[in-house]
Parts: sequence; C-alpha cells; structure tokens
Amino acid sequence: MRALFLNTLIFQKDLQAKKKRQSELFQTAKALGVSGIEVRREYFFENGSLNWKELKRCGQEAERTGLRVFYSVPEKLFVNGTCSDHLEDYLKEAALLHAECVKLNIGEPGEINETQCEQLERLICNYPVQITIENDQTEENGRLEFVSAALKTLKDSLVGYTFDSGNWLWQGTDPLEAARRVGNAATIFHLKDVATKGGLHTVLLGQGAIDWKKVLAECPDDVPVVLEYPIDTRDELKDELVKIRTVLSERKEGANS
Repeated sequence: MRALFLNTLIFQKDLQAKKKRQSELFQTAKALGVSGIEVRREYFFENGSLNWKELKRCGQEAERTGLRVFYSVPEKLFVNGTCSDHLEDYLKEAALLHAECVKLNIGEPGEINETQCEQLERLICNYPVQITIENDQTEENGRLEFVSAALKTLKDSLVGYTFDSGNWLWQGTDPLEAARRVGNAATIFHLKDVATKGGLHTVLLGQGAIDWKKVLAECPDDVPVVLEYPIDTRDELKDELVKIRTVLSERKEGANS
C-alpha cells in the first residue's frame, strides 16, 4: 500500500492551544500506523521566533520512530521573478528535521527561465531534500492555468508537485477537472474534503462536495497521501484512516487483478 502521512494541521486545536508540540505528535502518528508526518513551519514559532530546539527534537523523533518527514512552509519559492532569498534557510531547517521534502507556494516566478531553474538545482543539489510546489487557496498561486504553466516549465528541474484536492474550490475550479489536467504531475497528494454550504470549509471525508476517490484515482498510484485538515477527536481520525486505507487497498487489489 502506498505511503500515508498525517499533516499536523490535523491536531490544530492542541497545537494552537499549546497543549502539544509537533515533536510530541510523532509517537501518536507511529501508534496510528502511518508512514510519516508532515510538520508545519508556522507551528515552530514561539514569541515571533523560530524554535530551533523544537526543530531538532522533531528530527530526533523522526530517527527514534522511523517515520518519514515532510516539511510544509507557507512561503514563496519565487519572489519577484527570482528564487527566494530564504530558500536555503528552509532547506537547512528541513535538514534538521530529516525531512525528505519542503513544500512551498509557487510565488511570483514571472516567466520561469533557465537561470531560475539553475538557481534551484544548485541549491537543491547541496541538500538531500526535494522542493514541491502546491496549488494553494490564493488567487495568486491557486489558478489552474497558472499551476499548469508552472509545472510544464519546471518539469525538468528537481521540483515536485503537491496536488491539494480541496484548495481548487477556493478558485471555483472542479477538483476532478484539475486532477485530470495536472494530477499526473503529482509527487505528493494532499487529501481533504470541502463543504460549500455556509462558506468553504474542510469536513470529514465523504461529507463535502469533492469526489475524493475519483480525484485520487487521477494521480499516480505511488504518490504519498497526506491527510491535511483539522480533525477534532482521535476516534474521528481513526475513522478517516479506515476510509482512506480501504480505498488504497481496493486500488491496489484492482491493479494486481
């Protein structure tokens, strides 16, 4: 079965209330039998500063539990047509976490050119970390045409793509249509369902407007699936894992038959 990850947004309530640190969630993820955890940069800040000790603790927990780690950074890869001046900082942070990849917003690439791709490749070659870009919820970075064009230009570089099933609705785009257009480029799949009544908001799988099983089927069978939405209770989280594992198991059996 393909790799299944938990994004720490699942535990938003506890993290925002300071009841838990991200380093304390590794054992929880391990007990739930998932392959890895995606930690979020915004939750490493305390009193306006990045908590380097907590970053290191997460790296130690990754080694102790054997979990794979992804790193979600809500910052731009490109700023005013060039690679972000902070990109190497994010890669250094990822190295402390023993993270396999860093997810960033595309940002403002302008006309992506060979120089930009070479900049990226030089940096990435110095770190054992892949960069992925995501279709986020912003007008700037979430439009299908923009995402599609960026992926075509960057396809020969070392940049991967995190396909987010729910974010398309914030742009008025059908997630299934988007999956058929750019899903084959996905190297990571962010799974969420979104309800449209009362304003767009994430809900448990099967309770929203997204046919998430069909969307998932449009993406490569080997990409890791990351659950990324707040879930209130441990029992609900277990139920969500049963839903996705059942679908992944059925797809595997279908592929083998």
